[in-house]
Amino acid sequence: MRYLIPLLLSAACGCSAPVWNAGLSPVKRGSHPPIAPSTLEFRLSWKGMVKAGSLRIEFAPKNANKPGSFVIKSSASSQGAAAMLFPYKHSYWSEINPATLGSRHFHSTEEDSKETVVTTNRYGSSKVEVKEVSTTTETGAVSTKSFAFPFGITRDIFSAFLYIRSQKLAPGEEHTLLLMPFKTPCLLKVTVVAMEKHLGRDSLQLSFALQKIDRTTLKLRTYKKLKKPATVWLSDDAERIPIELRASVYIGDVRAVLTGFSKKP
Repeated sequence: MRYLIPLLLSAACGCSAPVWNAGLSPVKRGSHPPIAPSTLEFRLSWKGMVKAGSLRIEFAPKNANKPGSFVIKSSASSQGAAAMLFPYKHSYWSEINPATLGSRHFHSTEEDSKETVVTTNRYGSSKVEVKEVSTTTETGAVSTKSFAFPFGITRDIFSAFLYIRSQKLAPGEEHTLLLMPFKTPCLLKVTVVAMEKHLGRDSLQLSFALQKIDRTTLKLRTYKKLKKPATVWLSDDAERIPIELRASVYIGDVRAVLTGFSKKP
């Protein structure tokens, strides 16, 4: 599939293949065992001190009736002082091919003080189809946008996580993926930095760097909301679950620390 990209671009965009195409990682999943049906709870904070909110991720939730797909649900909301300054909440739903870990469908609802944005992405063999519906909080005005991104190997955020998790993840290992969780395509570069102790656990430290892709020119652009690569620690065991994430974003140093992990019976 990956080798059809130059033809797709020539037909759809009238341009040559982008320079970043040659550096994309193979689509084949790694050999690490699949993640078990489980629930993860995280505490969100600024610099690990000021509580900013909570995050819940469910892998294969019991109420998800999607035969042939691996479903992931996520919900988050700001709390306390953070909710006063940056009121926010989200609900995500992802459907993934369990054999390949490729994305099939991603639906998100995000709400802040200004608007509610509902985005639906459908991932096909040759493109991603996107529909975004924005509703302004103050006036109720509705805006709808639809477009396609001509790359069939693009992933949502959960598909990308499962793909990275499945790899060997030896120090120095690198992976480059196409990411499109919402309306903006990105190039994600993941580097395994080290094996170390973190929060008292054997861990893998990973660096996540993002660049935006211009949908018209396919050129890479700076992702201004992320000031430098984010750091993620995964447990270095069979589970390989996120222990902590740190990201320097436009509102400051944001962290997500694992507070609960439970497997489904």
